[in-house]
Amino acid sequence: MNHHRPFIFLLACLTAALASPGLPAADARASFIPWPKKVEVEAGQLRLASARIVARAPVLLPLAKVLSEEIAATTRLKLATGSGPGEPGDIVLTLDSSLKDEAYRLRVGSQAVVSGGNYGAVAMGTVSLLQAIGGQGESAALLRVRLDDSPDKAYRGLMIDVARQYHTIDNLKQIVEMCRLYKIRYVQLHLSDDQGFMFPTKAFPKAFTQNQNGGQPYPLDELTGLVAYADARNVTLIPEFDIPGHSGALNRSDPDFWMIRGTKPYEHHASINFARDEVNQACITIIGEMCQVFKSSPYFHIGGDEADYVYADQNVHFQEAFKKLGLGAKDQHEMYRRFLGLMDAAVKKNGKRTIVWEGFGREPNSKFPMPKDVIVMVYENRFYQPNDLLADGYTVINASWTPLYVLRNLTDYTQKIFEWNIYRFGAYTKDYAATTWRQLDSSASMSGTQVCSWEQPQAMELGNLRRPLAAMSERVWNGAAGKTWPDFEERLAVTDAMLENLARTVHWTYQGLSNAEERMFEKSFTLTMAAAEAGTIRYTIDGKPPTAESPEYKAPVTIEQAGYVRAGLFNGAGKQVGPLSEDHFRKVGK
Repeated sequence: MNHHRPFIFLLACLTAALASPGLPAADARASFIPWPKKVEVEAGQLRLASARIVARAPVLLPLAKVLSEEIAATTRLKLATGSGPGEPGDIVLTLDSSLKDEAYRLRVGSQAVVSGGNYGAVAMGTVSLLQAIGGQGESAALLRVRLDDSPDKAYRGLMIDVARQYHTIDNLKQIVEMCRLYKIRYVQLHLSDDQGFMFPTKAFPKAFTQNQNGGQPYPLDELTGLVAYADARNVTLIPEFDIPGHSGALNRSDPDFWMIRGTKPYEHHASINFARDEVNQACITIIGEMCQVFKSSPYFHIGGDEADYVYADQNVHFQEAFKKLGLGAKDQHEMYRRFLGLMDAAVKKNGKRTIVWEGFGREPNSKFPMPKDVIVMVYENRFYQPNDLLADGYTVINASWTPLYVLRNLTDYTQKIFEWNIYRFGAYTKDYAATTWRQLDSSASMSGTQVCSWEQPQAMELGNLRRPLAAMSERVWNGAAGKTWPDFEERLAVTDAMLENLARTVHWTYQGLSNAEERMFEKSFTLTMAAAEAGTIRYTIDGKPPTAESPEYKAPVTIEQAGYVRAGLFNGAGKQVGPLSEDHFRKVGK
């Protein structure tokens, strides 16, 4: 999956082609992912050595700076930024009110002009511009292309599980870079679960005192900074507060407050006491705190999945609520639906729209119907079928286990995703061939789709996601592109090499892996490291982050033990420069 030699080779081939003036249009290769709606490649190129990146509207200046940094990372050419109409040879970013939503245009002639109706649309265009650049340094140049483009679906998402496995802010910035490169619009942060509560709530400071995921909650300023970092790249972070189930960390932090106490044969360790008014108000307060940090997100995810409340009827708070609400003696499921409705109201009060997992089920006679304006992520196709959700008036996002879940050592489904479509829902399975599928008609009003990455250590995220996420983007952006799998693989080789430069400070190649895709070896393999910037590369092979005292990289390293390799670049003062590079390697048969 991270075997970059062929990727870099293909990138070099593209660069060589761009260096030849008068290149016939028929021979020009454009390595766009996702493939745009309309692509015209003309002869020639626009060299960038003397170019500036000019924003014609002040609101686009932050985007100009982001693009300058990205061009520097991928070509080693640093372009100045500014404002105004631009000169011949410049890259010009401009607003055009005739272009709606995420539609954009890219025209490369005497200038490279990216147009869109808003910041986000222009940001999408700058990604395509970046993918059209080849060459290094003074030789960097743009293909002469004309693009008219817009996505099929507005919701293109990725979920990262930071509650079960601690992820640094640097690692999440790498994920944001990957999402920007592939026009993934949203990153859902799974901030709470049984293993950890990662939001720094001020109202309930005990909430994160019993984390078991190896990390403390994100400092508020770092979390706010991450939101701003993502916003500048047109990647919107969506918070998820998974309630009332998956709340073991909360329950451990203050069991007398949060837990459903007094039930037998066991107390529900992972579900909060959603019949207790004080607990419900606490959740509403935390939702408000989260919404203040994630201001740019139009959505808030309340979880709602897999809540265990089978014995909750024995609890005094539930018994009192049953009487107060006129419910039966074992109507805890109705209480669960009521709770989701209360949380939805809290989300709306904060000016956002609720997303929920499919877990609430189809209950037409329920006293507490789920509001029809909530967005439902279908993941197991078990509790509420997607065709029923759509028929009942809900907005649906396809987040099906098959083929969109990425978990640790799960088989790479990149080609399966490329051959899939968003109207196809695969049930939970460990055997792809045995998957139960539900295919909806292409006229179904689907909002979009999401890849979900569960329980993965951060060192595995970039490696395990970079291929399947690109394939998902191709499918959801332009389902009628008509491209073949070999064609996609060639384009992916180029964009993946670009991602390596965007997301990592230390780059490496592997020699001796028996399975590069799965990062597996038999007895040993060799790791060669390099960095584009000046500094000292330091690394670890014991899973710990490198420090200024870690071994210095001087020659290729032979690795004989399975585990995590991490490397960072350090300046003369011993301070880490840029994000860590990290990956996980396994021995064959283990």
